[in-house]
Amino acid sequence: MYLAMRDEEVNMLELSTFMHGELKADVFKKDNSYGCRFYDAEGDKICEELYPGHSEQWAENAAENYVFGIKIIGV
Repeated sequence: MYLAMRDEEVNMLELSTFMHGELKADVFKKDNSYGCRFYDAEGDKICEELYPGHSEQWAENAAENYVFGIKIIGV
């Protein structure tokens, strides 16, 4: 599922959003690489990761792992 929204400021294509409980992660494509943007329970952006050389599925797995508590960020 593609949301097909463009962030003109950084030439970023938003692809999908994963949510579970209060955690959220967005998957995007930027400069021919896939990545994730992670948010905490208050909705504040924690960080953004880019995965050069990896697939969209890789980024989706990272997003899903984060919202289900498998991938821990900032610890």
